[in-house]
Amino acid sequence: MPRYNDEYKIKAIQQLEQGRSVPEVAAALGTSTEVLYDWVRRAARGRFKDFKLSGKFVVKTQKKFSDEEKRGAVKRIEAGEETSRVADDLGTDPGVVRKWRIKFRGESAFDPELGAADAEAGLKKLRAMDAKRERERKQQLKAERDQAKRIQEMVADPLVWMQKYTETKDSHWREHGALSPYRPFPDLPYFRPLVEVFQKEPIFFIEKSRNMMLSWLCVGLFTHAAMTTPGIEVLFQSQKEEKAFELVDYAKILYDRQRPELKEAFPLVKKLTSMADGELVFAHGSRIIGIPGGADQIRSYHPWGLFMDEAAFMPEAEGCYNNAVPVCKKMIILSSAGPGWFADVMTDCV
Repeated sequence: MPRYNDEYKIKAIQQLEQGRSVPEVAAALGTSTEVLYDWVRRAARGRFKDFKLSGKFVVKTQKKFSDEEKRGAVKRIEAGEETSRVADDLGTDPGVVRKWRIKFRGESAFDPELGAADAEAGLKKLRAMDAKRERERKQQLKAERDQAKRIQEMVADPLVWMQKYTETKDSHWREHGALSPYRPFPDLPYFRPLVEVFQKEPIFFIEKSRNMMLSWLCVGLFTHAAMTTPGIEVLFQSQKEEKAFELVDYAKILYDRQRPELKEAFPLVKKLTSMADGELVFAHGSRIIGIPGGADQIRSYHPWGLFMDEAAFMPEAEGCYNNAVPVCKKMIILSSAGPGWFADVMTDCV
C-alpha cells in the first residue's frame, strides 16, 4: 500500500488549523488520531518543506522516554494491563504507548499510509460535510425569515389580530349553547371605525351602552400595543381595584388564547396568576398594570397609554385625566351614561 505523502499530511494539518477536531479529520481521512498528532509534531519540528504551523493549532508536548522505559510499558500491557492505564501512569497518550508496542514487538498492527487519491477522497468528504452544514444554515435562516414575516402579518392590524389570531371569552356561553367559553372576537360594524380613530388620535372619549363589547375592544387595542411595542407602560384604571384587575385578566385571556407562535414571539416574564395580581410584564419590557380610581394613582407611573373604564362613575376621573394628559401618548376614556365630569365632556363635544 502506498504511503501518505507530505502533501496529504499538510492538507490534514491545515484542516486542524481551520478549527476542525482531530477525531473529525481522522474519521474523514481514514486514519487515526495518533497518526494526526504525530504529523503535527513533525510539522512543529519543521520536517515538512516550505510549511510551518500557523500557531492556531496547539501541539501537545510529549515527555521523552528511554527505550528501556518503553519496553517496560510494553511488558505491562502484554502482562494484561490496559493501555490507557499504562499511558496515564507515564503521563503520555495511549496512542504513543501503542506505537511502542508495535515497535518493540516488531509488528505493525496497521499501515498508517495512504495514497494521494485517498487523501483527496477524505478532503472531498470534509467538503461535503461543509456543504451540508451550509445548506442547513440557509434553510434555518429562511425558516426564521418566513416565520418572522408570518408573525408580522398576524399582528399588523390589532382588530385582525383579535378576530383571527386570538379568542375572547363569553361568560354566557352555556346560555348560547356553545361548546366552549372561548370564541373568535366578533365582527361588529362599529369596531373598525373605532380602531381607526384610536390609531389616529392621542385621546379618545367613547360613550357606550352595555353589551357592546367596547371594554373588550379597548383592552384588546392596548394589549396589542403593549405586546408589539417594546418598553411601554399601559395602565387600566377603573373605580375599584378588583375591576381594574378584571381588565388585566381580559388582557391575559387575549394573550393566552392567541396562536402559540405569537406567544413565542412575544413572551411574558410575568403572567397573571390570580385576581390579586393585576399586572402583565413582557420580556421586551412592556407592562400592563391595573390600578384603582384616584387622581394620585397615576402619579406613581409614567404611562404610555391609559384606559379609563366607566369614567362616569369614578369620583376623581377629571383629576386622573389631568394627571395623565402630560405623559400619555394614547388615552381612551370609556363609560356608559352617568352624570358628572364625563357627561359634561361628552355634552361639550356634541
